[in-house]
Amino acid sequence: MMKKSKEHLIFAALLASVVLLGACGANFINLTAVHQNQNPSNIYTLQTEIDIQDKAVVKETVNVSVVIGEEAHPMVRGQAGQDIWSYDYKLPPGFDEANYYYTAEYQVLREDLIKPRVIKSQLYRFQLENRYVGNLLAYRAPIGEKISVQGRGFTKHDTVHFGTDAVETTFLSENELQFVVPSLPSGIDYSLILEGGVGKLPIGEFRIDESEMKTTPRSIEVASGDVATILFQIPFDAPAGGIPVKIETDVAPSVIMPEVSIPAGGKSISAPIKGGVPGSGSIFVNVPGIKELVIPVTVTAAPAP
Repeated sequence: MMKKSKEHLIFAALLASVVLLGACGANFINLTAVHQNQNPSNIYTLQTEIDIQDKAVVKETVNVSVVIGEEAHPMVRGQAGQDIWSYDYKLPPGFDEANYYYTAEYQVLREDLIKPRVIKSQLYRFQLENRYVGNLLAYRAPIGEKISVQGRGFTKHDTVHFGTDAVETTFLSENELQFVVPSLPSGIDYSLILEGGVGKLPIGEFRIDESEMKTTPRSIEVASGDVATILFQIPFDAPAGGIPVKIETDVAPSVIMPEVSIPAGGKSISAPIKGGVPGSGSIFVNVPGIKELVIPVTVTAAPAP
């Protein structure tokens, strides 16, 4: 009787440790990226999730290993979940890739009998990336600001693109580039891409914040036939190619204006405004990424000779 009671206790303990999952079957979900960013320690985390769909698995018996170069390395359960296992692998010097697969050993309890089980994953591979974007030092800024991009494997041929628009880019080192926020419409999230002789890399999203323009004078009064000069000033150096200044008016017969552009590296430009037919209205000044400026304008009749 004592022996039988002891056997029942052992059976009850094993039964209590059974993982109640779905139908029979097991598989690995590889959580390790194929492309790994190279790091100075040369240590890379291999991670997998094991999904054992067997009603009779004894959870305390599950052990997972990763096999690299015919050598098995025991993995540990990660903090992300009980079914996620990880192993920190130090890549040998001179290697930039590794082939590996996972194995899991466990026991199942069926009809009072403990039976061992072993499953094996497919073969996987990871390789090091010697060229990647690691960090964008700011994700929003006004036009003209210089923003750094950090990573690895940059060259003098690399250029940052806001969508399809290439922007002024300076090569600082193989680990850092710097670009100037271009004169594009503000309040929009742009997808940044790094393009060069060795392909394209996504950088991230970037928003251009609105800037303000100043003018001198703030209002214009000019006699018909006379010319007044207005100065436009921006708070940054105009990027390569300059910045076009779009000038419009709601009293076209009264105001005669040329097309102007702030030259590359400049912060201001003067424009002549010639009085036409007497009248009053406004001049509207627009530059991409800068708040629209409205300047009151009055054109008076020319004085009698």
